[in-house]
Amino acid sequence: MAGKDSREQGNYQDDTAIWSGLSGLSEAQRSELAAGVAPRVVDHLDQCMEWVATEWSAGRVWGDQESDAVEWANQLHGYQYVLRREFEEALNRDLRTTTYPPEYDFSGTRYAGGDSGLQVLDDYQSTRRSLRHKLEGVIREHNRYSYYMFQQAAREEHRFEHPGWAPWSPLHWYERVIEAAERQFGRTAMTLDLMRAYVKCMGRTGAPMLAFVVETIDECGLVTEPPRSPEAHESESVPQQRASWAHYTAGSPPRSASESTAGGDPAALGLGAAGSAGKHEMPPPDADPTAWAQWARALVQAQGLPASSPHAAGVADGSGAGGAGGERADPESAEFSRESLTPFILDLLQGMFDHIFRQVGFNSRVRAAIADMQFSLARVVIRDLSFFRDRSHPLRLWIGSLINTGVRVSPDDQAEGNDAIEAYLQHIQQSVNRLRHEADSMDRDAAQALVDDWLAAIEEEDARWQELQDPHIDPLRQEERAARARRSLTICVLETGAELPERSAEQIAEAWEDLLAADGDSAERLDQVVKDVAKAICNRATPKEVNPMVQRIVATAREAGVSEERVKAVVQHLGQAHLQRIRASGDEPRFDPQERIRARRSIRFEDDDPDLLADQDDPYVFEASRVQVGDWFEFIDKATGETQRMALVWRGEATRRFLFLSLDGVTSRRHSLQGVAHEMREGRMRALPRDNPLDAMIR
Repeated sequence: MAGKDSREQGNYQDDTAIWSGLSGLSEAQRSELAAGVAPRVVDHLDQCMEWVATEWSAGRVWGDQESDAVEWANQLHGYQYVLRREFEEALNRDLRTTTYPPEYDFSGTRYAGGDSGLQVLDDYQSTRRSLRHKLEGVIREHNRYSYYMFQQAAREEHRFEHPGWAPWSPLHWYERVIEAAERQFGRTAMTLDLMRAYVKCMGRTGAPMLAFVVETIDECGLVTEPPRSPEAHESESVPQQRASWAHYTAGSPPRSASESTAGGDPAALGLGAAGSAGKHEMPPPDADPTAWAQWARALVQAQGLPASSPHAAGVADGSGAGGAGGERADPESAEFSRESLTPFILDLLQGMFDHIFRQVGFNSRVRAAIADMQFSLARVVIRDLSFFRDRSHPLRLWIGSLINTGVRVSPDDQAEGNDAIEAYLQHIQQSVNRLRHEADSMDRDAAQALVDDWLAAIEEEDARWQELQDPHIDPLRQEERAARARRSLTICVLETGAELPERSAEQIAEAWEDLLAADGDSAERLDQVVKDVAKAICNRATPKEVNPMVQRIVATAREAGVSEERVKAVVQHLGQAHLQRIRASGDEPRFDPQERIRARRSIRFEDDDPDLLADQDDPYVFEASRVQVGDWFEFIDKATGETQRMALVWRGEATRRFLFLSLDGVTSRRHSLQGVAHEMREGRMRALPRDNPLDAMIR
């Protein structure tokens, strides 16, 4: 899909006017891109060619012409410097040019003259094109964070019609590498095998380089919105989507997504172990009570549980599990009725809850509160057996939410006396008590009211709990404002190409930081007007030009309710910045955007693993980037092996800082984006599921 190839055809419609390539970037931004991207990409190509030559020298190839491998290795050694130089020159040119669209010698997708179909390609062309698609698949599968960041940078400001045309795209690098190889080796089997190896090498060792390139394009201001993933639901984070009770156990979490869905021993798949009743199919809701008793008993036996439940919580002393008379009726007897189902359904429900408690690990007080409702639940369920078939049944939804709320409390937390935990326990106990009191008369409407009131109470409690974390979060908000101000200033300097005095830069950043404390839409408006002033100062505007802009800042700040003291400080900062810019001497220290970028690349936070690799991109980085405030996780301490459940209560986009807190507010974790990804990668952090555990058990 190259612009040049497409234009050669008669039916091509020129719509390139809406696409700008890199023409919207300043010369300084393009230079910064080239300085940051090209050396790392070229060095990685060099490493790949060294590896390919070694493999060929040993007689190993990726095609089917092993007899030529040693000769290929000799040729590659002879031309490696030339290939590197030509690729480097082409990439530097592409990162600095303002022309659009890019031109390739051949893209493998040349359009036919009379229609939109592809030309018939010969074997070489087909393989060339196939390898390009394979490279895209490798990046999308293994380096998803980079993939979506590259796409977002290409889409914003209508830069590139096809993201693969962007000079930061591995697909673009592929084209430049194969063009250089074809000039030296022709369209030969050797060239194709070199490109097969390049695709392989990108998957093996490309992640650190890709992560570095992502940081560079981000810091140069090419990405202003979070990258969009078509697979992700906007309302739910990726880790939360993937977490499921079917794969959740109290043991160590899986090291990869593939392990969590692998076949084998069903006991390794969390609650799914209780999901089969052997040959017995679930009866329809209106089936004979005998059929339901047989199905429930078969499922209990499949779970390895005893066939009676005299210890069931919520059953009055002396009544046992057999009902009022304490006797379990025989399902085969003529007297067996819907009421006689109670002990069988109770056995099943208690078995399921015991299985959940055993597999996952629950705090003892939470477990006791939830277990308290089992007998009452059985009494309601025998009157509405659609509970077992209908995943949207109000009582199933209620139980799922009850468990998902209770599991937030770590098993070893001292719940007694902690206000936050006590508040959630009180909501659980009140809702359970309501079920017990209404059990004998509860119909589906009453069950719906129960779940609605429960969800409303928990939503309110969640908001209250989040608000209580403000003392922990406020310092991080200040840190985020400072980082955003300096990032925005860096982009302004790059966009204008100005040599801004360091003192002016600090004054502008101080003013910017003060105004970012405003709320909502006001913060966005203030951000834009400060940006206008910063650009004007960078461009050596006169006081006459700058003063009206400063007055707009003052008016907007007052509308937003910013204090007069802060407004005065902002005006003073900007005035000093402008004066220092005008009077700057030639030897005065200058603001260095590259220093800011280097500092961002080396981000480490308190609880990051010392073994953390800074430059990394794999599926875990993508998942970490999609974590949302309010998501709950279980952490395993690297040193002690102890588990702790915590919620994400803050994440900073500019600082890449994540703050996790336990429900009792005692334990916290502070990680960087790469730190979160590392904990996931090492199997020491996993999302708590939000799906319904009963859905994982009753299939």
